[in-house]
Amino acid sequence: MKFPYVFYKKEFKNRMRELENAFQKGDVLKTVCYLKYLSNFCYSINCKLTDDRLEEITKEISLKYLGHTTIETSHKDKIIFYDNFGLANRGLANIYVKALEKMGYKIVWILYAYAPDVNEIQEMYKEKENISFRIIPQKPILERMKILRDIIKEVSPQNLFVYTQPNDADGVGTISTIEGKISRYLIDLTDHAFWLGKCAVDWVIGFRNYGYNVAVQYRKISSDKIIILPYYPDSRSEKPFNGMPFDTEQYEFVFSGGSPYKIEGDTAYKEIVEYLLKKYTFIRFVYACYGTNQTLEELKEEFPDRFFKIDERNDLDEVLKHAKFYLSTYPIGGGLMIQYALQNECITLSLCDEDCVISDPKSFMLYPEKVNFVYYNKADLLAEIDHLMCDEKHYVNSKSNIKQQVISEDDFITQLGYILNKKKTRFSPTLQQIKMEPFMEIYKKNATYEQYCKIIFESRNKWIYKKHPIIVRKMKNEALRTRKAN
Repeated sequence: MKFPYVFYKKEFKNRMRELENAFQKGDVLKTVCYLKYLSNFCYSINCKLTDDRLEEITKEISLKYLGHTTIETSHKDKIIFYDNFGLANRGLANIYVKALEKMGYKIVWILYAYAPDVNEIQEMYKEKENISFRIIPQKPILERMKILRDIIKEVSPQNLFVYTQPNDADGVGTISTIEGKISRYLIDLTDHAFWLGKCAVDWVIGFRNYGYNVAVQYRKISSDKIIILPYYPDSRSEKPFNGMPFDTEQYEFVFSGGSPYKIEGDTAYKEIVEYLLKKYTFIRFVYACYGTNQTLEELKEEFPDRFFKIDERNDLDEVLKHAKFYLSTYPIGGGLMIQYALQNECITLSLCDEDCVISDPKSFMLYPEKVNFVYYNKADLLAEIDHLMCDEKHYVNSKSNIKQQVISEDDFITQLGYILNKKKTRFSPTLQQIKMEPFMEIYKKNATYEQYCKIIFESRNKWIYKKHPIIVRKMKNEALRTRKAN
């Protein structure tokens, strides 16, 4: 159900006031927990891209608790890679760590014991002599901050990479207290949404010109502190194709995927899938994601034997090599998934709004002037589907030069070396006026009471729970019913 956005604004205002009270009283635990909640709140609803007061309190409360830690003698050959995600096959951790290892650095990879793939990651790199792990145990949040501080001080690297989630108040706060002969780089993975971290780093590594302009115009980060380094998807080519819920020798399939929220707020994506499946009865459609939403459920009901929702796959490279083409999500596009498709020479089709630059793949392609798979109206995209389906010569020609749009691994390693030595790359950003409002409006349109409840319940914050007893009771009952049903 739709939910008045004013309630989100009211929640933020009220909890911000409580954060200030906790901070003024010097209550470190409550302050850090409120920082995590409010940062996640801002990220989840994308109501703003930065908040200087949250940044200030994060650093000040961390200094009050931990004090200053000065790296007086740093080691040039050592690098800390701080990873708050802990995902084995998603994101950018693998490509950064692999590049640093190939450059000859000794990497200390910091993970949390509760990370989803902490054991798998260690197993993946157990043969690498230059990669070691430090695992922060499952202890109370303030103890974890001390442990992280002590690891950084013990290793004393010349360079520290911060690869973290938008609400990592404890990790960011700890790193903000580190000073001296050390360079701290934040990898700006989520340039389109709120994140906490300005207070903790010396340099921000973005991956596209759009993110650079968001950082300068909306986050108010000095342009000389922003470095651009496009990324490439970490290959999963060693994984064999695991098949589909149908015979792939008999049926062709179109592939798509991404967080379900990316296809909410507009009917165009659903209409494209319906057009494709109604007109081309030999085609199957596969959507990969965790979770579901109304659009996916309706498509499954409408095409029970031809539309398939599957979980994310570790054989993604092979899936894309087998697919007829890849359809990007809309109204919010998928950056990394598009790059995976291009890297595997899978034809890509992307619908986006001309005034919403963030969803335009041209913003992160190496040669935007050569991009020919982006469409600004649905009719043109549907016409291209027909062309691909009915003209084999056009289909074959469309596959040519696809991979050239993604940075190579060798070039990525070279440019990362330039960052460490020269604090720059060959990619020069340009200043251009951008408007985030059309994109952020999507989140406002999609605001629901269910999302509001989920943000509150998943905070696991006892003080927040006390403010919303009815919501917490409701969510606990729903979770209990789900467990019984399973």
